Amino acid sequence: MKASFVIVNYNRKDELLITVEKTRSLISNDSDHYEIVVVDNASIDGSTAAVKAAFPDVILIENPTNIGAPAWNLGFAKAKGDYFIIIDDDSHLEAGLEEAIDYLNRNREVGILALNVVSGPYTSDMWHWKDGQEIIGFIGCGAILRRETYNKIGGYAEWMFLYVNEWELCLRCINAGYQVRFFEKSRVVHRASKINRTSKRLRVFVTMHEMAIVYKHFPVNRTAYLWRVAINNLKIIRHGEFRNAWYNLIGIYRFVKLRKTLQYTPVSPTAQKAFAEIFETTRKPPFGFIRAKR
Repeated sequence: MKASFVIVNYNRKDELLITVEKTRSLISNDSDHYEIVVVDNASIDGSTAAVKAAFPDVILIENPTNIGAPAWNLGFAKAKGDYFIIIDDDSHLEAGLEEAIDYLNRNREVGILALNVVSGPYTSDMWHWKDGQEIIGFIGCGAILRRETYNKIGGYAEWMFLYVNEWELCLRCINAGYQVRFFEKSRVVHRASKINRTSKRLRVFVTMHEMAIVYKHFPVNRTAYLWRVAINNLKIIRHGEFRNAWYNLIGIYRFVKLRKTLQYTPVSPTAQKAFAEIFETTRKPPFGFIRAKR
């Protein structure tokens, strides 16, 4: 099979139905080569019943507990495609599907292809990515993961519930010798449902996970990078964002607790350097001090 669309849902029934319908329409002329896999994270809004009724041909995995982003791994394990197309329950691929698959077929060194997210709170334009550019992360509502890469490095880290998961996955992808690239011609619309989104959860998880990535994977000058990430996240206090700064402090506290459970799995110094020079909170020296050695 050419590719599998893998969607994770949690209590966004209406958005999920829109996503599946738009995806079915996209692949209608070549449906034998594609499949749609939906992983439901223990929704209580009738999502699974609605999918069964409206789309009986969709592969539905009913996860008994909400495990966050790692639920995509359940879909990857079930999927039959050579490529896994990652979209959210509130995003859909609008154009450029065949072009993206062709690009991956011609560029075997690319393990993950970041698609062009054109709407929502985070868009590709925000990162100033150029078509074909090597990058070190992707926006989670639109990307393609090569099955071969998944078989080699696994999927989303089980210890990361939400946020920054994509960047940790890409760090392992680069460490395994693959590239992550941006593909401008494939456009993803992110409708950005407000359900399940709060600034507190975002800031807590982002800060905790950014520090955990450094702690778990960086082999060179790890302590300096940890300080750099912590202080960079707290710099928002200069803009009067006291509440978000407090949430970031909670994230730092949660990291201190989390690190006791993390196994140290260092990547190569080359992979660390590629990541640290591009990832925002490891790249910029905070206030001109705590400079990590290169």
